Amino acid sequence: MKQPQFVTKPAFTVVGIRQRVKALSPAIPAIWDQFGPRIDQIDQIAEPYVSYGVMDHMDMDVGQLDYMAAVSVSSTDAIPAGMTSLVVPANTYAVFETSMAEIGDAFGYVYNTWLPSSGYQHAVGPYFERYGETFDPTDPSSTLSIYIPVQKP
Repeated sequence: MKQPQFVTKPAFTVVGIRQRVKALSPAIPAIWDQFGPRIDQIDQIAEPYVSYGVMDHMDMDVGQLDYMAAVSVSSTDAIPAGMTSLVVPANTYAVFETSMAEIGDAFGYVYNTWLPSSGYQHAVGPYFERYGETFDPTDPSSTLSIYIPVQKP
């Protein structure tokens, strides 16, 4: 994997479907299967054709986390039934590019190789996948970005 780019991103709000799952489990694509057909129900989407896979509350002992398939919004005035909102705080992120086919290997590299030797530590806040305007979920080589909140110790 390439070295990350570092970006500072202001706080933003997402709306989507959130569930407690095991990391890298088939439950995650199932959340997207539920969420994708419902995106049009969300009002005031801030980034058209962009979606997020937001991860938070990782429990290393059992390998579980909260995963949220979501889109960024400019308002949470009307959240569709069965969905929730989350404010992702402002943070500095190490951003890694990967393909859908290599996403598991990418997370392994980030947490097992890069982060321990980088001089950074995981900052407080969720980490997320950003699926940009050109992402195609039917193409395993389609690229996405992984954003890891970091800080110097």
